[in-house]
Amino acid sequence: MPKLKADESVNKDRLTRAYIAKNMELFNLSDEQIAMKLRCTKRTFQNKKKRPETFTLGELRKLCNAIKLSDEEKSLIM
Repeated sequence: MPKLKADESVNKDRLTRAYIAKNMELFNLSDEQIAMKLRCTKRTFQNKKKRPETFTLGELRKLCNAIKLSDEEKSLIM
């Protein structure tokens, strides 16, 4: 059976996870630090990081500021 083309939302989620991981590594931020900025538990942040579609708009805005995403990166994940 041929491989199906990935859905646009799957690609967007993959891109979001990549930007989060890249910027957290770049700015040496831990899950605990980001969770504190989002005012949630570390485990909640880790779960949302795995499934970015579960972030609320407010959480996503706070996350973008916390991990210092560029305007271009923001436009690609929102």
